Amino acid sequence: MNRQHAFFIIISTAISILTLLFFLKRPIVALIVPPQATSKIIVSSPRTLINFYVYAQNLSVNGIKDPPCNQTRNIYVCAGYCPWPNTHNNEFVTCSFLPRILHHAFVKYGVYCTPEPDYCPTYDAWLKDSLPPTEKHIKRIPDYFLSNFTLDYSIPIRYGLQDFRTDDVLSINWTVEEIEKYRIQLRQRVKYGSYNNKDIYLVLDKYTSLAVSNKTCAVIGTGNPWIEAALIEYNASMITTIEYATIHSKVPRLKTITHAEFARKQQNETYDREFFDSVWSYSSLEHDGLGRYRDPLNAYGDFQTMIKITCLLKPGGFLFLSVPLNIKDHLQFNLHRLYGPIRLPLLYRYFHIVEVLGTDLGKDIYNYEVQPFVVLQNKVGCKNS
Repeated sequence: MNRQHAFFIIISTAISILTLLFFLKRPIVALIVPPQATSKIIVSSPRTLINFYVYAQNLSVNGIKDPPCNQTRNIYVCAGYCPWPNTHNNEFVTCSFLPRILHHAFVKYGVYCTPEPDYCPTYDAWLKDSLPPTEKHIKRIPDYFLSNFTLDYSIPIRYGLQDFRTDDVLSINWTVEEIEKYRIQLRQRVKYGSYNNKDIYLVLDKYTSLAVSNKTCAVIGTGNPWIEAALIEYNASMITTIEYATIHSKVPRLKTITHAEFARKQQNETYDREFFDSVWSYSSLEHDGLGRYRDPLNAYGDFQTMIKITCLLKPGGFLFLSVPLNIKDHLQFNLHRLYGPIRLPLLYRYFHIVEVLGTDLGKDIYNYEVQPFVVLQNKVGCKNS
């Protein structure tokens, strides 16, 4: 090989590498864990499963496809995919979607839109649970994570009031007596739940027949079993609470399981995978990945949990999701996120937004209790509507 030929090969190789880096924009794995841990989570995935998510994002619902998002353009997000399908034999199914009831604030602030494709579609979202836990109070986001937590500096961050849980605050044992106390409140139609309001009655009154009565339901993220009690009261056939901590239930029609154990069973080929008619999550995702509850520091923890939900839900199944909604995105580290026009379309990426039930969007960045239920339907696994 002559010197000129060797020089040509070197230049060609360098150009190829630079081109690849340009299109990737940044190393995918390095944005999720510190550099020293990156080798642990590089995974490949069956193309058929990735196609489920590509297809879902571009699926028109009832003949309508939301326009591209302007506010999320070129923002790096790593949500990933689920390593098992939510249909039998990896086959798409026909889904029935409810017509959308437009919410004036979602229209005004451009929430009804389609983001760009996910930047790391081959990342197994269930691996988020194997990242190192937060062992001590992290008061400021490390510099190498800052662009990720702020979505390329598009979301302001505020430090100040913080919290770090050093022990487990969940109930260890759930009893029939505890559940019955909540059921009495429901029958009296009093203010109810974590933030003492009546939003849940709007949901139950309208969606019990479609998503609760004689249906299988799952609850993601729970402190006290008030949602579980409501689902029992409204005749769910079975409720499964999926939590990081171990909870023991002595309540009929209510079982509990950890995230790790659930994932292990779902990926076991000899196990009959479990899919739910509806999933419920209240005031949980906004904390995901901030380290407040000793969870792993993960800028995209909430997005990855939404991916996990897509393969818990049947295609077209209902997700009743409550997080702090605001006209402006904001991050109060390490307490919570406020979701606005930038983060919401990314959160809802693979779901059909049906309606918003409860209070309106917040306008004060200090108020995190504005958490109406947003009714969503899972598009993953659906071939048409």
